[in-house]
Amino acid sequence: MKRVFKTVLGVTLLEVMLVLAIAAMIIVMSVRYYQSASASQQANAVLQQIQGIVSAADNLAQAGGSYSAVKLNNSTLTPLLPGGALTTPWGEPITVTSTSATTFTINAGHVPSGVCPLLYSKLATNNHYSIGNTPPVDPSTCSPTSATSTTLTYTSNP
Repeated sequence: MKRVFKTVLGVTLLEVMLVLAIAAMIIVMSVRYYQSASASQQANAVLQQIQGIVSAADNLAQAGGSYSAVKLNNSTLTPLLPGGALTTPWGEPITVTSTSATTFTINAGHVPSGVCPLLYSKLATNNHYSIGNTPPVDPSTCSPTSATSTTLTYTSNP
């Protein structure tokens, strides 16, 4: 007697599970990359806004002699900023207040936990910025689980 073997065509369960595992890993890695890129983009946007505020404040201070002489605040800075916007990418208002002839504060509201270390590490390289009375800016002051209230002090001649 001759036996005829039929060839079996199709996919095994092991092959399907392997493909699903690879697809899941790719999805997880792409979501993490997107979140990291998004946080970096928000930190860069806030940094650009802060630099624009500092530039506008310096222009006003040159005309008036000091930050306190020009009564530095949101209403004096808004016309000098591109688009006149004083909000962060996540919707928090940015407030500016002159504290002395050579310093003013910038309050960026609550910075999300993913953006805070990036923003602080970028500001840490510039000794004009401090948080409260502790110069320079320290990324370890960020809360790892929640948004951190951020008030920066800018000093014109540290």
